Amino acid sequence: MRKLLMMLTLLFLSLSVACSKNSQVIDKDGANSNQLVIKKNQKKWQAKIAKADIVHSEFEVTKQPVSRTLDNLKNHNQMVIKGTVNNLEKMHSPKGSVYTKATVQVDRVLSGDESLVNKQILLALEGGLVSFDHWYGEKRNLDREMLIKNDEFLLPEIGSQIITGLVPHNLDEPLEYNQALKESGFTSQNSFAINTPQYNFWVKDPKDSKYQLNNPKLRNGEDSLAKSLQKLTNEINQKYNTTQESGT
Repeated sequence: MRKLLMMLTLLFLSLSVACSKNSQVIDKDGANSNQLVIKKNQKKWQAKIAKADIVHSEFEVTKQPVSRTLDNLKNHNQMVIKGTVNNLEKMHSPKGSVYTKATVQVDRVLSGDESLVNKQILLALEGGLVSFDHWYGEKRNLDREMLIKNDEFLLPEIGSQIITGLVPHNLDEPLEYNQALKESGFTSQNSFAINTPQYNFWVKDPKDSKYQLNNPKLRNGEDSLAKSLQKLTNEINQKYNTTQESGT
C-alpha cells in the first residue's frame, strides 16, 4: 500500500512539473507571437504617418475632476487598468476633430472588473491622422494627410505600456462623436472612455524603465496641480512598475 501511494505521489509530481513546463512554453510562445504582431503594427503605423504634415493642437478646457491621488483615481473611474498598446489606427472622427483607434491589451486591472484581464479593448485617443479637408472643413486637397499632435496628450507608441482610468461609453446618445465611434467598430462591450486624459494617463515607452505623465507640460511643472501629479506618478511607479511592484 505504501509503495502504491509513493508511486502515485511521484506520478502526480511528475505530471505537475510537466504541466508547469508546458504552461511556461505556451506563455512564452504567446508573448513572442504578440511581439511579432506589435512589430508588424509599428511598421504599418510608421509608414502611414511618415509623410503626413504635422499640426499641433491642444485640449479644449473642461471641468472634469482631476485625480491627484491613487484613491481619487480609483474613485473617479469605473476601473483603472495597466495595459499594452497593441495597435494604432486611423478612425472616423467628427468634423474638425481627430481621434486614433487604439487596441489595448489589459495586462492587469488595478481597480474594478478583473474579468477584463488579458482581453483587448478599444480606446479613442486624441490626435492622429486625418485628411486636410476634414480637419480644416474645406474641399481642396482630399488626398493630403495631416498628423494632428496634441501637445497635452502624446499618442503612445505601439508596444508601450499605459496606466489610466476608464469609464463606460454611452453610445446610445445621438452624438456625432458616438456615430464616429460606431463606424470605427466601437461598442459598449469592447470600448471605454478615458477620464481626463490630459492629466491622468501614464505611459512607459518600450525603451523606458518608468511610467511618466503623458502630458509633457506637467512633467516638470511647478504649480500645485503639476506637483501633485508628479507625486502620484512616483507612487504609481513604486506600486505598479513591472520591475519594482509592491502590490496594490
